[in-house]
Formats: sequence, structure tokens, C-alpha cells
Amino acid sequence: MMKMLKCGAALASCVVLSFWSIPLASGSEAQASGSFAPGNPSVSSMPASATPPAFSLTVSPTRLVVGQADIGVSQKIQVTNNGKSSESVNVEKRNFTGGSDGSLVFQETAPYSASDWVTVDPGSFEIAPGATQEVTASITVPTTPEPGDHQVALVFLVPAGQTTANIRINRGIGTPVYITVAGATSDTTSLSDLSAKGFATGGPVKITAKIHDTGTVHRDFRGTTPLKISASGTAAAFPDFTVMRGATRDISTTWTPPLMCICHPSVSVVNADGTRHSMTIQVIVVPLPGMGIIAGAALMLAAGVWLARRQFRASVRKAAVRLNRPVSSGDA
Repeated sequence: MMKMLKCGAALASCVVLSFWSIPLASGSEAQASGSFAPGNPSVSSMPASATPPAFSLTVSPTRLVVGQADIGVSQKIQVTNNGKSSESVNVEKRNFTGGSDGSLVFQETAPYSASDWVTVDPGSFEIAPGATQEVTASITVPTTPEPGDHQVALVFLVPAGQTTANIRINRGIGTPVYITVAGATSDTTSLSDLSAKGFATGGPVKITAKIHDTGTVHRDFRGTTPLKISASGTAAAFPDFTVMRGATRDISTTWTPPLMCICHPSVSVVNADGTRHSMTIQVIVVPLPGMGIIAGAALMLAAGVWLARRQFRASVRKAAVRLNRPVSSGDA
């Protein structure tokens, strides 16, 4: 028993090291998560009267896309400390694959890794509150690389300080780097699934598409080339997203259908080579709450007509009884 207690105490005193991450957008404070979720670059400002958070580290840009012509050009990343205390930052390289929700899933080894291609300077630094540190990423491609995308995540990690707590947590933020090697490349994708509720009483209706990258580079559905829904009613485009090489992405949007219909919303993916992948689903829209109100009103109207007819018939019967009543002698 004593050995078990000692073992339990030893386990309780172990340091748990995990990564904290945030959607990669300026002005956001780190939140607990098991993976990094890249976002879009943004600029934010803090009111003079606002109290800085205890910890807030941001990077810009939130992702690096290095094309064939830019491989020899040093890439610049700005790291800003929006917190209220000075932080020690270590820059680490992590292999990753793409999660279905767009997150970066870190792995010891991953296909199309570029972790050995990138050198960062400085590799560690101290950053004061409100200060910005520039980090340079230099890329050296091997002599015979495979054409297409190769990727690595740069993680700006703030190690947990020395405390008396049993659990200490590393905090950090990362930015993915996509490097496209020259050669024959393809950005083809396919639509492998489209789903929504088959029956709805009104909008909005959530529609989810599953996109798989079948090419050799990542595919962006952003800006002027978003993924769209073709359907009656009002359909919003899917939010901007990227499918990395070899990954599958689930992406959702909402559609506002007509008041009543048997609708067939569809989604199409058109590739640069002209190939098209389309899927269509059926959604039956019946406004049950509205129909219930109409049915209730119709029942009330029918009941009113029935009561009116009944009262009318009763009054006619009474009048007939009076007319047919025998005349007594006293009435002569």
C-alpha cells in the first residue's frame, strides 16, 4: 500500500506539458486546445483604458505560402506581446497534418514534411510587454525534392515558469508554412460528401461538404473563389478555407430555403483542368408552425360556421313550433 501511495504521489508531481493555441488572428489571447487552428490575418488595437491580459502572443502573418519563385527569399514573421508581462519565447518546428476541422495536428513524422528545410533566426528571444520581435525564416530545399507542397509549423512557445503547482502548462501560438517545390503540380480536389437534414420546418438549414485534396499542392477556397451552394432561397457561400495536400476538410454553411419546397441544393468543385465534381441532396421544407396556425384558424372558422348553422336551425324549429301550435277556443 505504501508503495502505491508513493507511486501516486510521484505521478501527481509530474509536470504535464501541453500546447495552448488560438485561432491565428491578432488581438486574441491564447486558449487551451489540442491543436492549432489557423485563421486569417487581422489587425486589432487595444483601447488605452483597457487592461492587458496576463498572456497574449500574436503572430503575423498567420500563415506563410512560399511559392516556387520565393523559396530563396527570407520570410519575415512579426511576433507581438500584447500581455502585461515579459515573456521568453522559443521557436520550434513541428510536423503536422491537416485536421478535418482545419486545425494543425502535430505529429512526430508527417508526409511532405519541410521541417529540415527551414532555419529560423532568432531561435529564442525575450519580448517585453507591447513589443514586437521580427523572426526570419530561411528556406533551403534539397537537391532532388518531390514537386508540390511541403509544410512545417513554426511554433512560438512560452515555456511554463517555475511554480509550486503540480501541473505546468506551456503556452504558444503557431503559424503553418507551405512551401511549393517547382515541377509538375496539381491543385485538384474532389467533393466526397454533401449532407444536411432531409426534413426542415424552416431555415436556416446547415449544409456540410467534405472536400478532399487529390493534387500535389494545397487548394484555397477564398476571396473571389469560394465554395458556393446552388439552391432556391438564400444560400451563403462557405467560409474561406484551405485544404492542404492529401487532407480532407469538412466545411459547413447555412442555407435559408423558401417557405415551402422540395428543394435540391447542390455544390460543385471545379478544378483548373476543367473537371467538375458535383453533389446534390434533397431537403423537404414544410413550415409546420405556420401550418398549425392556419389549421387552427380553419378549425375555429369551421366551428363558428357550425355553431351559427346550429343556432339558425334551432331558431327555425322554434318558429315552426309556434306556427303549428293548435289554436284554443279562448283565442277566438
